[in-house]
Amino acid sequence: MIYWLILLYQHLVWTPESPHQNGVLTESQTGNDQAISEIPTQNIVYDSLALTQSSLPAEMDIDVKRRHLQIQIALIEIGYMLGFRTWVAHNDKGFQYGDKRVGELNGVIARLADERVLAAYEDAVNAANLIDCIWFKNGKLMPAVMEVEHSTGITSGLTRMKKFQDLGPHLADIRWVIVAADEDRAEVMRKASVEHFQSLNAKFFPYSAVEELYDLCKRRKLSNKAVNEAFLDCFMEPCLAESVLH
Repeated sequence: MIYWLILLYQHLVWTPESPHQNGVLTESQTGNDQAISEIPTQNIVYDSLALTQSSLPAEMDIDVKRRHLQIQIALIEIGYMLGFRTWVAHNDKGFQYGDKRVGELNGVIARLADERVLAAYEDAVNAANLIDCIWFKNGKLMPAVMEVEHSTGITSGLTRMKKFQDLGPHLADIRWVIVAADEDRAEVMRKASVEHFQSLNAKFFPYSAVEELYDLCKRRKLSNKAVNEAFLDCFMEPCLAESVLH
């Protein structure tokens, strides 16, 4: 359990008598029609996604897939506004989003093999075809490789990224990122810390932070001229403790 310790209108509010569970976003009424809240205030509105159960594997829940695609779309839009081009998993490009297919959205690349940074790594390209999102910058950098784990399990995403890393051993300056629901934080931290995956030095990008950044990019018209890449790290949490890294 942790205690509330929050700045509210420049006053320090401490309510040790009302602890709440670590990792769970909560709102607490304080009287006088005021509340202390960790719940994001942004209101993200997505265009319609043309999904039917018949278009999905029989075992896949349609609402789970919709949420997975919404987060991918937010990552595509964030990348586009920050000057990145985005690879989207081959099997997700054909879904209809508004009046376009996901693969036709601004900034989405058609073929991984066309990216110069991967030109020497044919096997890595093949391994990366089903990775949910990869950001590319200036034709020679990959700011982030991201797996959205809303449906398939965190280990499968880590495994795909680890294989990609092993097949492209000289690729550098990459964030290896698990994007997952806020309530899955403990599971992400635990699985990303397994020895086999420690070389990834993975980061956790919770859904709330994705949509907070998406909302901020849209409302404030953020661009690559306004922010640097270090800004992205403010929205992601390292999965490994410093003691493990050293």
